[in-house]
Amino acid sequence: MTQASDLLGLTRRGQLQAFFGAFTLFALLGEARADTQRIAPARWIDRQDEIARALKTGQITALAWMTEVERLAQEVDAHELMATVNRARITPAQPPETNDPHKRFVRFIDSDGAPRRLAYAAALFDFAPRNIITPHGHKHMVSAHMVVAGRFRIRNFDRIRDAGADAMIIRPTRDYVAGPGSVSTMSSARDNIHWFVPVGGPSTTFDVIISGLDPGEDDYEIRAIDPLGGRRMADGSIIAPVMDFADASRRYTADI
Repeated sequence: MTQASDLLGLTRRGQLQAFFGAFTLFALLGEARADTQRIAPARWIDRQDEIARALKTGQITALAWMTEVERLAQEVDAHELMATVNRARITPAQPPETNDPHKRFVRFIDSDGAPRRLAYAAALFDFAPRNIITPHGHKHMVSAHMVVAGRFRIRNFDRIRDAGADAMIIRPTRDYVAGPGSVSTMSSARDNIHWFVPVGGPSTTFDVIISGLDPGEDDYEIRAIDPLGGRRMADGSIIAPVMDFADASRRYTADI
């Protein structure tokens, strides 16, 4: 039987190569992190604000933002960061109507207890074992997702271009399992489409979101797609139909 990963262009040989490559990278990062001076969570929060403002004003590119976010993830202790997050002002969002995780908005506060005005939004996403983030693409925004509890299988795709209003042409880029401290980033330039499934139990991500990056456009656009139901092209890309989020929630479960 053909596996879902094969349909997406991720062959078993490719998966093994990606696994061992990721394992080697993880080991190297572990050594690098041991030698890297940690930054305090307060500095991490400030640095995120600095690069968010630089992105919004065009001083850095989306790819540069992604690179810096990934570097910062290596320099901060996830447990210490979460201790700071838990002292922030946290507000639950409305319960989701699908099998999405439960979202909580995070507002960091200053020394006087007032909410800080940062150039990015922050949120926690709490996944029960059956909750997932279904495959979807974005416009006018960037985001970063740090695993702070549990583990996730994360799958990414580059959004090559739209095929009219009803489909996107995408290409698989990553398929890996991420644990605490790992961060997954996305922008229009790379890994624009992501898909998160918790592995082995409840899991949580802490997210940084920057929207409104394209003047004259909506702050953001998010559209669910069906990569498994898409048509595979000779060059390895996939024409993936756009679908309703309710339909995506029924089709894409924690078992896929």
